[in-house]
Amino acid sequence: MDVDSFIAKHSAAWGRLEEASRDGASGLARRSGAEISETVTLYLEVSSHLTEVRSRYADPDLERYLNDLVARARQAIYAVRPGTVVGFFRFFGARYREQIRRTTPFIVVAVVIVMSVTLASWFWIANSHEARLGLIPPAARAAIRRFDGTRDPSLGPSDAIATIILFNNVSVAFFAFALGITLGLGTVYILVQNAVMLGVLAGAFGAAGHGAAFWSLILPHGLLELTAICIAAGAGLRMGWAIVEPGDRSRAAALSEEATGAVVVVLGVIPAFVIAAAIEGFVTDRRPADLMSR
Repeated sequence: MDVDSFIAKHSAAWGRLEEASRDGASGLARRSGAEISETVTLYLEVSSHLTEVRSRYADPDLERYLNDLVARARQAIYAVRPGTVVGFFRFFGARYREQIRRTTPFIVVAVVIVMSVTLASWFWIANSHEARLGLIPPAARAAIRRFDGTRDPSLGPSDAIATIILFNNVSVAFFAFALGITLGLGTVYILVQNAVMLGVLAGAFGAAGHGAAFWSLILPHGLLELTAICIAAGAGLRMGWAIVEPGDRSRAAALSEEATGAVVVVLGVIPAFVIAAAIEGFVTDRRPADLMSR
């Protein structure tokens, strides 16, 4: 595509973004949620156009125009002033919903991977004595057999446990997201690794007759954790797919655009990890996952 065709194809979007960002943050705050969401989408789209112009077309005037347009839009979107706090929260809600919508197919893939691997490993461990002997250390098997549903004092105080859990969960989510750059293969590895651990624990506790107690401790925080991890992994897979199938964009432009939206998705799940860590550290009596590390 030559530069004239590129301009003809995208000039309408540039015009809409110029109109939306003309009055700055105060003007954007007065718009409806749908209009704010569209402005954010246009901003991401035009940002990718700027990247493409820089890498593919030697047109300094076009590059200058798009650079100025993106800068004005960024200022309108990110500027937070005392009089526009309500508008800011409306914007963030609309922006996050839009990015979740664009990430949903990849989140579904992450959920399918986690569920299928968890169920397969759970069934295998629950029904194979040889697998339990081979995969679960003797000390862990003994701890599972004597599990009584109470907290092990050696795990430390609740606040320390909550901090460790939060750090661990955020680390898992970060790597699941960041490894999307490996065409999504690293993200899939992180998902499989965590799903196998959950399935092995579920199978081992079930085989020892503690299945109900295990799930009663895991589900209150585990559902929230796994949901947040799958969302972060979906953001990583979205980045990986942008490299594999960039569409009519260059791979650099596609990755830049999708990564910008994916970061928003990942930041949005951090509060879920804080809540899950608090539940697990202060409410749950004992963490069965710790038995595997003994």
